[in-house]
Amino acid sequence: KGKRLKQAKEEATAEIDHYRLQREKEFRSKQTNVMGSQGNLSAKIEEQTTETIRNLTSSYHRNMESMMKKLLSTICDISPEIHPNFRHEV
Repeated sequence: KGKRLKQAKEEATAEIDHYRLQREKEFRSKQTNVMGSQGNLSAKIEEQTTETIRNLTSSYHRNMESMMKKLLSTICDISPEIHPNFRHEV
């Protein structure tokens, strides 16, 4: 009787191990499917980010000089005039 119980335990343990290995294999295959698609998404996002940075940098270099000229002309070209509400009292 003790031998049969021991043998049944061993068979159950072997069956459980087999089932666990099978489920782990299924999990890994599903995980690689999901992670593979996430890898593709991250590559696409990285590519889009690089392209956006490149566009912004080129736009900056194109427009920097004209914007600096506009800014400096606005700051440096001062035309002094008296405010309309100013009253000159002696």
